[in-house]
Amino acid sequence: MRTPFLFSAISVLALAPVAYATCPEHFSEAAKARLADSVEPEAPARKLNVVYFTGNDNEPIADYQRRISELLLYLQQFYAKEMDRHGYGKRAFGLNMLPNGEVDIILIRGKKGHKEYSYGSGHNACLEEINTYFDAHPDKKFSHHTFVIMPTHYDEQYGDSNPGGVPFYGLGRNCFALDYPDFDIRHLGQDTPKGRLLTKWYGGFAHELGHGLNLPHNDGSTGMNAEWGTPLMGSGNYTFGLKPTYLTPSSCSILDSSETFAVAGKAPQFYPDNAVEPTVERLSIVYDGENLNLTLRCEEDFCVNAYIQDPEYTVNRDYDAIAFLMARESDGKGMQTCRVRMPLSELQRLKNVRNGEQAIDLLFGKPDGSRFRTRIIFNWDSLKPGDSIPVAELKFRQGY
Repeated sequence: MRTPFLFSAISVLALAPVAYATCPEHFSEAAKARLADSVEPEAPARKLNVVYFTGNDNEPIADYQRRISELLLYLQQFYAKEMDRHGYGKRAFGLNMLPNGEVDIILIRGKKGHKEYSYGSGHNACLEEINTYFDAHPDKKFSHHTFVIMPTHYDEQYGDSNPGGVPFYGLGRNCFALDYPDFDIRHLGQDTPKGRLLTKWYGGFAHELGHGLNLPHNDGSTGMNAEWGTPLMGSGNYTFGLKPTYLTPSSCSILDSSETFAVAGKAPQFYPDNAVEPTVERLSIVYDGENLNLTLRCEEDFCVNAYIQDPEYTVNRDYDAIAFLMARESDGKGMQTCRVRMPLSELQRLKNVRNGEQAIDLLFGKPDGSRFRTRIIFNWDSLKPGDSIPVAELKFRQGY
């Protein structure tokens, strides 16, 4: 489903949750309770590849199939309900399911010892072996998106109470997370040592999966956060399951054109090699003393987001990038006008934001998953009411 051109119309599409499935009998009581109000996601055209990867000298953590299946299904519900709330229907990443009701988690045993697949650079060897597996088993590769889960290391630094040592981050359409014995939904939301540990690692699990589904970091405006909590792709990895956590409208607009969210029968060919940059016309950013008013024209098949953030591209400095989804209006001739008003009252940490140089990033996404980003730099200190921010030639980079 494509979002309407006028985003303000989305609220009429929200529907009440309806339970659609019964948990398998062998699932935990905690999972059955958490999934009791499940909604039925729209049938996906493609599904997430879920891989459990171990070294040749270690074993999967006990009962990983049930535990991770429960956690994935609960997370799938989170995505489906957030997408529905923002007007895109009950859509979530697809999962291949086994007859017993568990997720089809592919177990791959690496050729090297587990220390060779460590946090810093172990992802390279891991992905190489996963790609070799998919080459030999093409029927097990359901999409371009792969979620890799690895058991914690056990050494003088890491173990059950302090898991780690393995890759835990997103890399393009691949993402990594970890497993440990108490990585179990029965601890979700509990203010206990195991509950707080689960919030940290399950929140990270959910956050890194977001990266693997194309999502960049972003924060909500002051009003959004007051109403809904903490964005998952901001600092929500520290709140998920413990405090209100949500997906921003921007994140949902991006997932609208993510491969594993495509509805069966409506999926285009994703991520073409010959993706073409947007043509941007009449770009204007005017400061009226209370708002930044941004307007542009581009091809009508692009969804556009504007992010206010730190001007540096430094890794992990963009958790507080405040995201605004631009309203779209087609001219009926293949072009559209995109507009957004960014009130200063909605920009959190305004005193920090207004310490001089600032960036506005424009994110352009097409239904086939093609993505482009460009940046506009300005300085708050020299900006007066009525001023237009000068825009130099836009330089695009592919991806978010």
